[in-house]
Amino acid sequence: MGNKTCAIKKFRTHFSSFGEIWLFTRIFLLINVLPFLFRFLSLPRVMKMLAPRNFRVCRNKDLENMKDKIVKFTDYILRHNLWTDKNICLRRSLVLYHFLRKLGINVFVCFGVRYNGRFSDGEAKKKLEGHAWLLYHGDIFLERNAEVTKTYTMTYCFPDKI
Repeated sequence: MGNKTCAIKKFRTHFSSFGEIWLFTRIFLLINVLPFLFRFLSLPRVMKMLAPRNFRVCRNKDLENMKDKIVKFTDYILRHNLWTDKNICLRRSLVLYHFLRKLGINVFVCFGVRYNGRFSDGEAKKKLEGHAWLLYHGDIFLERNAEVTKTYTMTYCFPDKI
């Protein structure tokens, strides 16, 4: 029983309010629902569903804090979730897009491709790879390695870039 109590206390130290627990829960649910949505709906349809209809107005300090919490919770869940072994960049980008747009941060989800040379049996083979990321004011946003992201050729951005 002591280990469970310790685990609960440790879990609670990451949240300063019920609102943060609720945010964590919503992010967790969205991350785990996305694969089922992709199974039955096209990507453009899922993206339109994730486009928020209303924005929340936050003070600059609150906005930065909420943005940091959204990124922290999303990355934590993706790192520790057994069901998210594929398409992590897609899920991460879509979840961040949804919650950041709700805060009023005008981000875009971008998709790109690149050829990656793979060598097997002494022969070079080109393999097409895809990646998803966010743009904010025309710059790559919240990527761990923006230089790697720059090696992809952007093929689509949602909503359409202005």
